[in-house]
Amino acid sequence: MEFHDQFNIENNSLNGLELENIYVPEDVIINILKYLEPNDILNCSLVCKRWCNFAKSSILWQHIYNIKEYPKKATCLPWYVYYCYFTTNYFKNMIKNGNGQHLLEHWHIERNGGHEFKIEDSPQGCGPLPLGVPEFQGHKSCFVTSYELCKKYQKIEISPKCLMYYIIQKYKPHIYVSEWFCGRFDCACYYKLAVVANVGSLNEKKAATWTKFVNAHIAQWANPEWEKVEFVWTDYPNHLINLYFIHEGKDKQFWAGHYGSKFAGGVMKFLFDTIKPISN
Repeated sequence: MEFHDQFNIENNSLNGLELENIYVPEDVIINILKYLEPNDILNCSLVCKRWCNFAKSSILWQHIYNIKEYPKKATCLPWYVYYCYFTTNYFKNMIKNGNGQHLLEHWHIERNGGHEFKIEDSPQGCGPLPLGVPEFQGHKSCFVTSYELCKKYQKIEISPKCLMYYIIQKYKPHIYVSEWFCGRFDCACYYKLAVVANVGSLNEKKAATWTKFVNAHIAQWANPEWEKVEFVWTDYPNHLINLYFIHEGKDKQFWAGHYGSKFAGGVMKFLFDTIKPISN
C-alpha cells in the first residue's frame, strides 16, 4: 500500500478535497463553484459535508454576486440571502405582463367599467412609450381605461414556509413600486397606483391590511407626456403574507370609448441593497 493511500485511511481530513487521488485546495474548489448556476451549486452540497460547507459559504456567494453584478460590491450577508436574490423574482420584479403584451394574463379584474380595459399596441392620443426603459422589456403596448372606473391587481403570496418570508422578517428589505402612466391630450383622466399588504397567519380567516398609494389627475388639453410614478415603502408591517399591486383609472369626462388613463411597465420588488448585515 502506498503511503498516500495509507494516509487517507488513517486520516480523512482530505475528504472532499481529493479528486482521482489528486489534492485540490479549498480555494480552487470555491473558485470553480462560483462560476456555476446557483441551483447547481446547491446540488454540489450533496457531495459531502465539506462541499456542503463550500456551497453554503457566504464568501462563495459574495464572489458570485461580485461576478454577476459587477461593479456592485457584495456585503457580508448569509448565503441564503444571495441564493434568494439569484433564484427568485422577489428582488427583480414580481409583476408579470406589465405592458399587457399578453393581454390580461396574470391580472385580476376588480372593476371593469365603461367599455372595460383595453390593450393598445401603441398608445393612442399621446406619445409612444419612452425608449430604453428596462421595465418595458422592449414592448410598446399599454393598458388603457374607459369612462367608468377600471381597476385590476396582481397578488404576490409570501408563504411563511418560504425562504423570502424569513428574509423579510429578519432584514425588512424596502419595497419599491413604480409604473409609467399617461393620458390623452383631449380628455381629462384619473390614475392611482397602490400597494396593499396583508399580514397575519395563513390560517386566519381575515388578515390585517395596510395600504400605501399615490394618485394623479391629468387635465384636458394638458398634452401630457409619459411620467413615472414611484415610491419606496420602508415601514410596512411585519408578518407579510400577501402583497397586492393595484392600479386603476378612468376618464373624467365620461366619453364613450377608451379616453381614460394609460399605464405600463409596473414594477414591485424588494430592494436588495437595503439589506444590511446584522451586527452581533
